[in-house]
Amino acid sequence: MSEITPENVKLKDWISVGMNDAVVCHIYKNEPGKIEIVYLDRKNKAINEDVHYKDGKWTFVYDGPNGGYADNSSRLGEFVSILRAGRWR
Repeated sequence: MSEITPENVKLKDWISVGMNDAVVCHIYKNEPGKIEIVYLDRKNKAINEDVHYKDGKWTFVYDGPNGGYADNSSRLGEFVSILRAGRWR
């Protein structure tokens, strides 16, 4: 499997951000290397948050909790379903 970078990232791709497996749910066209993801927190809640590609890896744009509850967003429902189904299915 090749590495997911800003040049080849697509919606619904799985990426790793720190210790989190995440699904790409938005690609910011006007901000190269910045995307929105959904991931599961320690309480098994789906969170959406922005990440960017820095120093060869995906990292959160903001330090500390900054995401929203993706389970509450109809816009993110498809991506949350993929996330909850699991990466290796």
